[in-house]
Amino acid sequence: MRLFAPASPLARFIYRHIRVIHVFKISLALLIAHIINYLYPVPYFAWTSVTIVIIMLTLPQVGGTLEKSLQRVVGTVLGALYGILILSLTSNPALIAGLTLLGIALTAYRASGRMGYSYLVAGFTLMIVIDGGKQGMTEAAWRTGTILLGCVIAVGVSQLILPLRARNEWRWLFSDSLIRMAKVWQMHLSTNVHRPLRTRSFLAGIDQRLQRQKGLRRSVTLESPGLRRFDGEIGELIQAQERCLLLLELLAQTRWETSASALSIQRHYAISLQAKQMGQQLLALAAFCAGESPFLPPRGEDHLQQLKTQMQAELAGAAGGFNAQGYAWLIYQMGLQISLLTTLIHRMAGEADLRHS
Repeated sequence: MRLFAPASPLARFIYRHIRVIHVFKISLALLIAHIINYLYPVPYFAWTSVTIVIIMLTLPQVGGTLEKSLQRVVGTVLGALYGILILSLTSNPALIAGLTLLGIALTAYRASGRMGYSYLVAGFTLMIVIDGGKQGMTEAAWRTGTILLGCVIAVGVSQLILPLRARNEWRWLFSDSLIRMAKVWQMHLSTNVHRPLRTRSFLAGIDQRLQRQKGLRRSVTLESPGLRRFDGEIGELIQAQERCLLLLELLAQTRWETSASALSIQRHYAISLQAKQMGQQLLALAAFCAGESPFLPPRGEDHLQQLKTQMQAELAGAAGGFNAQGYAWLIYQMGLQISLLTTLIHRMAGEADLRHS
């Protein structure tokens, strides 16, 4: 499966109108649940609707819905089985209380870690079973069944009706992040050398997309088994973007101490040209990752070495002194991160995509 393959018009339509589509899908899932309840009424069917809302409300992606469904099922089954086991082994109130507290302690300890939602569900399922006594065992069985039905409906609607793939949302967020970086980069290369650049909204937008990418990482690998081997690369891409964001913030907020410092940099046309090419590379990467272009820019190790050599030669004895050297260091560090981004994308794209570059 190619992460950066061109997306279909339907996939783009879903991504652009995801809020409206998401509302429609939740409503459809609840309608299906109530139709089933009307045709085949069973006890505790409200848990089916509750499960659908909890799973789908904040997770429009297929991968996110699948992940939360699995965690809810695991938590419900574990909590119910442990509660039934306690009630089957003893009727001593003190022993029941002790074993229950032990189970709650374990779920509380693990609730903040991986699969934390499963432990949360296990904890309150356990309390429902224990508080219900012997009747709670019957309730646990019905509740588990209705929750499973809710998970099946939620995953089925998410998967089959206008599905939003987590991998598509992730790569479009990544592409948009690169575009915003390129815009900030171009703004910083403008002739304005004294006034602060108005980049706050762009930088905030990059940070928002980074946080969203982090949240989608698990869903991407869970939804697409073929992409699980790239989980490390996805993490590295996010970290590289974070470093780029930090460097862009420094470049956007840094201004020259004297006019001579600014003029000394402006005279280094070769460095300015290389910097502009780096901005173009970001845009080319964004177009490829969004599936809008089949051409992947070269890795650029030679280009980066050339930039370093030119900087060392042109800044020797430069009038800008400390300012010029610091600016050159930031430019070079940004180049390193762009080169890393390109290398990671090459690795993830695979030979099927590289032959077009």
